[in-house]
Amino acid sequence: MSAIFASYPIQFGLASTATEGALDAALRLASLFCGIWLLWAAIAAAVGVMLVPRPTSGLLARLLARGLHIFFHFCASRMRNYEVLDRFLSVQGPSNVLAFLAVFLGIFISAFAFIFYGITGLGFSQALYQAGAGMTTLGITETLGPWGLAVVFAAAFMGSTVISVFIGYLLTLYSAYTERETVMSELALLCGEPSWGPEFLVRLKLIQGSVDTTSTEKLITWMCSMRVTHYIYSILNHFRSPSPTRHWVITLLSVLDAAAIRLAATREEPDLKLVRLIAEGADTLHMLRLSELARTNARIDTQGMSTWRIESEILLHKAESGEAAQDPGITRSEWDWAMEFLIENGISLQDDRDASWRIFCRLRSHYYEPAYFLAEMLFAVNAPWSGTRGVKVAASSPTLWPQLAEQRRLATAIP
Repeated sequence: MSAIFASYPIQFGLASTATEGALDAALRLASLFCGIWLLWAAIAAAVGVMLVPRPTSGLLARLLARGLHIFFHFCASRMRNYEVLDRFLSVQGPSNVLAFLAVFLGIFISAFAFIFYGITGLGFSQALYQAGAGMTTLGITETLGPWGLAVVFAAAFMGSTVISVFIGYLLTLYSAYTERETVMSELALLCGEPSWGPEFLVRLKLIQGSVDTTSTEKLITWMCSMRVTHYIYSILNHFRSPSPTRHWVITLLSVLDAAAIRLAATREEPDLKLVRLIAEGADTLHMLRLSELARTNARIDTQGMSTWRIESEILLHKAESGEAAQDPGITRSEWDWAMEFLIENGISLQDDRDASWRIFCRLRSHYYEPAYFLAEMLFAVNAPWSGTRGVKVAASSPTLWPQLAEQRRLATAIP
């Protein structure tokens, strides 16, 4: 490094004319240091976004994510049809990825342009052209001297590296997306579209004669996979399903609601695997809420998040007869309507409906808040038991019900 700074005055003197005074020398030296700092910042941001296996809070990544979020939220808030809204938002995730690539390449080219301007006698437009030629490996167009050649080779290496890493990053994203959507496609037959927990139990009863699911382990694996991939790459939260009535938050919420009803209200023997299912799902929703917040905020706090903590609270807490019900995010009348829906389709429930309600409230209180937050933040379909929406088109659109529940809704009004 000392050799570089020792030879810099000689190189600069060769590159500059006699009329260039101290101001020009200072400007070029400042340009060199600015380019080096900008190059380091771009490398750190690109590594943080595409390579580091945890959410990062780099300033550049946060500013870009926040700007894109504001843009898409602004456009979405002015749409009046949900299907149009869903089609528009389907490009949000890919657009974020392409925007990151374009911004990173632009910053790298600018950084090398500042460096070329600082160590050569080129004008800034020529330096910018040389930086672009080097990053895209188009070739060397000027006689730049030994340090200039070194920077050209560094730019060519950086350009090919960024493109290669981006391709791997894109493959990772779509691999995780495909894995998520494959399970959701399998669940669509049982959960309905949009998904709803009571509908899940009714379809299980109609298809296999009981409300027990034989795929509990598979569902847990699916939740854990989403917790890892979506937490590391939070942009996956914004990759939408092919169907406008299908959304990963709604499907996950319906699976947890079905498990909570199964434990709280049905007469069948309790399956303790469902306790783990609810705990894993609650932990997943909390972590993905944090990953979404981390995209636009400097710091996130993951302390206190533990699947075992949630699971132990479910196992050790015993509901008392006089205990007040916790807030489950739905009303008692909505619960009673859903219970009648289950009874009409042959599902036997516990006699003590009040006790079942309290147990369900306790179970759902562990996961409904982050689910509602994500459903609103990601403009999920307005499904039953999924909270409110802030965007006008989603807030004003009617709640969409899955097929069997819709048939009962038309015959019996929801209180």
